[in-house]
Amino acid sequence: MEIQKIYIFEDDLIQATFVNNVVSKFFPNIGIKQAGKLVDIVDLFGKLQFPSIFIIDVFLEDANGINILKKIKQLFPNEIYFSIVMTTGDDASIGIQALKAGADDFFHKPIQTENLITRLLNAKKFISEKINAKELQEKVSNLLEENAKNKERMITLISEFQNSKIPKADKLTESIKNAAFWITQRLSENPEEIERVTLASKLAFVGKLFLTESQIHLPVMTNGFVTNESMNKAPIYTQQLLSQIPGFEDITNILVHIYENFDGSGIPDKMKTWEIPLESRVLRVAIDFEYFLEKNQGKESKAIELLFNEAHRLYDFRIIAYYDQYLASLNMKGKTGHTRENPILISELTPNMILSRNIFTQSGLKLVGAGTRLTDETIYKILNVNKEDGILGSIFIYEQK
Repeated sequence: MEIQKIYIFEDDLIQATFVNNVVSKFFPNIGIKQAGKLVDIVDLFGKLQFPSIFIIDVFLEDANGINILKKIKQLFPNEIYFSIVMTTGDDASIGIQALKAGADDFFHKPIQTENLITRLLNAKKFISEKINAKELQEKVSNLLEENAKNKERMITLISEFQNSKIPKADKLTESIKNAAFWITQRLSENPEEIERVTLASKLAFVGKLFLTESQIHLPVMTNGFVTNESMNKAPIYTQQLLSQIPGFEDITNILVHIYENFDGSGIPDKMKTWEIPLESRVLRVAIDFEYFLEKNQGKESKAIELLFNEAHRLYDFRIIAYYDQYLASLNMKGKTGHTRENPILISELTPNMILSRNIFTQSGLKLVGAGTRLTDETIYKILNVNKEDGILGSIFIYEQK
């Protein structure tokens, strides 16, 4: 990319010819266009080529050069050009106005060859730097775009490999993704965490890909302990595989630490409580829910009960509580054989309503159990929970017929 055109907007034919002669000697291989009347300048606006240099007289016969400069700036904000404004007289304020309007340089008439050449040298250097910067930016953008494509290809390949090696992996990761997305939205206002947990969900089982066929079907952890010694390698395999994907460090970190226990007894780094990435805590609950669901013939309530039994030791109890509410949200339209559930405001609670899910406080206190038929006493208890603690999430009730 090089300078394509030089435009001279000057109504004095003698001055315009002088500028043209100097410019043509300095840039012998670049086309020059002259215009002195507004109608001709406007006509050129539809044919401008960039990168370019504009040499503009402020006081044209039927136009103001500063206004023309503003129009160029308005019409071509992303193009590369250098503008030089010429003024008559010694009024410095004209030059200041021109600079404020976007001029890159200015000088006073009468035109002197040395002054004009100095400005042209500045223009050439400026445009050259801009061209180099733009070309570099385009190269960087192309590299980033290519890296993004390569990254997406690698993720897709790993995901497809995971789905081919692990039975029902595609269905499981879809369920895990939907739950993790819903729960993380309620635990975090950070859109990056929500995006990360969604992407990490797709690769929830990568740590098992290099296990033997007899082990790949087993859970990595059983009751908070590795199912067998080989499972200790799951986080290592995850790290080795995903570290090859550029810009994937955050997702890798999430997946490496899925099997940390909330009490600090897990693998690989014995992280505990809030040291464990939120996304890892969410995925751990979602993965284990699917395992318990399969082991208990699809009984959601039993799977949730088993998770709650290990709250604080293995899991962040808040995530289990939200998972329970997530299941309720899926039943708002009513599943086959299930009574429809609906969220309700505390202020709308009335006696004889039946809770469909447990009510927990932020600190983990089980305030009222699922299946409870509300009375004035239980409603009073809910309404007067410590405000500093507060109720976790929503309250769900069975639809009343």
